[in-house]
Amino acid sequence: MSASTHAAASLTLKKTRGAHPTLRLDGFLRVTDQGYQHGEAQVPGNSFVRKMATYGQVRPSVSFTSEARAQRALKENLGIDASNLPASWMDPRGEPKELTFEYPLPPQEINEDHMAMIRNQSLMLPSERMAEHILMREGEKKWHQDRKDAFMYKKRMLKIEREYQNGIVGVDGPLFPGTKLYEQPRAFLEAQADAKCGKAEGRFHHLAHQTRADDATSFRNFGAPHDLPRSHDIGIQQKCVKPEKHPYRFLDTHERLFPTYVPVWDPERAAALRSHDVRHKKHNILNGGENHMEHRVAPNWEEEAQKNLQMKMAQSAARSTGEPEMF
Repeated sequence: MSASTHAAASLTLKKTRGAHPTLRLDGFLRVTDQGYQHGEAQVPGNSFVRKMATYGQVRPSVSFTSEARAQRALKENLGIDASNLPASWMDPRGEPKELTFEYPLPPQEINEDHMAMIRNQSLMLPSERMAEHILMREGEKKWHQDRKDAFMYKKRMLKIEREYQNGIVGVDGPLFPGTKLYEQPRAFLEAQADAKCGKAEGRFHHLAHQTRADDATSFRNFGAPHDLPRSHDIGIQQKCVKPEKHPYRFLDTHERLFPTYVPVWDPERAAALRSHDVRHKKHNILNGGENHMEHRVAPNWEEEAQKNLQMKMAQSAARSTGEPEMF
């Protein structure tokens, strides 16, 4: 620490004598530590200029640059995944008191038949009126009791949802199978788990497709013999290399430039042109005779010669072995 900085620090501590320790430490650091000093020099003047120090010694401060993130490794027990499930201590433990706490269900429907008896103004005997009075009294009593049970059940369930939404420790909760108090939260969590499993399975298949590599591309079994057809040993898209469909791809340069057999004309094209000339008429317009004409192309003499040679070789082989000729 330089002499000027030391003097400024001493003066600051003297000025803040008797103040709160936090204020004294703040004043001391603002004078001595560069991390607490402003990045721009103060500009004296009569007007105030609002500025934001985005550079210099203020931002980023020393507390962000003094330690790298790689030095502080994250331990396995410190990582907690975000989840809306109850805490782990809310899980069922197999104790005898589980699922023993429940509220009686309210009536499904509140009977209001006594209201119609009250509005009854027809003529009746005293005995009939007395019997109806007894029914009205019992119906009204039951109506009040049913309403009280329904309101009390709703009040209790609201209290559970607000104060015990994660369950009652060791007794009941959304994770308890067969629960009645937490039937709706459990159904929601089950649907959420099913959706999450479906997304995880789809993500697994997607990642498997994205990370898939062909054996030839990843050099698996490199150098080992294989019996794959042509171009099937390379895991990339190739053109069709079937000799039956593309025979010209298997010709060398001389055979491609000087073919042995080139048809002079196309019989199908000639038949189409002639049909246009005669306007699809199948008779001669002059004499009425038949106007049919068949277009043929002479066969390739090299192929015919090769077939005849193979036939002669097979005949000679049959004669030498004494087998009957099947030609």
